[in-house]
Order: sequence, then structure tokens, then C-alpha cells
Amino acid sequence: MLYRQTGESLLKFENQNNPTYFFKWLVVELAPTIYGEKPATLLTFADSRRFHRLTFWRKFGPTFFRQSDIEWAIVRETVNSLTVLFYHPDSLSGCLQQTEHCRFLSAFGYRSDCPLWENMNCLKQRYQQGCPHEIGLLLGIPLKDVLGFMGQGDECLSCRGLWCIYGDPEPSLRVMEKIDEYKTYAAGLINRGVSPRSILLQKHSKTA
Repeated sequence: MLYRQTGESLLKFENQNNPTYFFKWLVVELAPTIYGEKPATLLTFADSRRFHRLTFWRKFGPTFFRQSDIEWAIVRETVNSLTVLFYHPDSLSGCLQQTEHCRFLSAFGYRSDCPLWENMNCLKQRYQQGCPHEIGLLLGIPLKDVLGFMGQGDECLSCRGLWCIYGDPEPSLRVMEKIDEYKTYAAGLINRGVSPRSILLQKHSKTA
């Protein structure tokens, strides 16, 4: 299994070019972070003929997230797109403070003894030169796979899914399964009529 479920593949077919569908899609993509499986989720918004993601985000996105536990930061902006990191502050801070993560991230300017916003600024600065490899760690990818992808690990490529897996595939595959599970769960709620806002505020809790 490739573990590539997306909001568009899981939601009932409907006209995509409206804000209602945009927030359904957005909540499904963010479900693993909303429910605590991933510290953060990275999304790029751009307009296409059939789906005006960037337009809807600029008009309605910031208001949608008011009073929620999920925060967001623009890490890169171009004329035609925005790349946004959505994160749960406590979860992301915990990820940054894990001992083995600290050792790895310190080489890129991140610090475990400073406020989260300072580390977010470090990420933004690094992102201006292109997507930095260490962001995988913030997105819930195991450190062994991040190191392997960077050519700094001791383990060989074993398989591919949402990302390249190095060494023992089982821990990474379990993470991928959980990501799919939460997306599928959120899409199921939406397809039964639950509002995206209700899911964002976790009025419908998920126990893994």
C-alpha cells in the first residue's frame, strides 16, 4: 500500500470551486495534526481552473482557524502560491525538544531552549532557499528516514510510501497507517454531514 489518501480522493464528489468544499478538503488534509498524530502538516495553496485553493485561503482561511488549537505560519510566498505550515504548538514543541531531535536540528540553527516562534523563524529563513530536509521531522517522519534521505544515515532504502523508508519499515509504515486512518475518519464524518469547523475544534474526538 502506498498510503497516499488525499482529501479529494476521500470526499464525496461535488463542485470543488466553493469555500465549503475547500474547508472540507483542508480539514481532511489536516486531520492527522488535528488529532495529534503529526506535529505539523505542510500545504501549498495555488489556484487552478477547477479549485481556487489560494483564493479561498486568502479570503476565508485565517478566520476559520480562530479559537482552534491549530496554529499556522506562512513559510514561503510567491506571486502564485503560499506554502503554509499548520501545527499544534504543544506537539511541535515536544518534537523539537526530544533529545535525538535536538542533536539533529541544532546543526541547522534550531534550539530547544528558545520559544517556538524563534524556531519557526529559523524554519522560515531556511525555507527561502528551498524546502529544508529537516522539515520532515516536524511533519512526523521518523528521524532514521530523514537521515537516510539526506544521505546521513547508516540504513539502506527499504521501501517507499508517503516518504522513503530506510532500515526497518515497520515503525514508518505504522505512522503512515495512522495518517491514513485519521484522514479517512475525518472524511467519513464530513461525508455524513459533520461540519469541517466542528472537526477542527475536535467536537468529534478520535481515539486511535
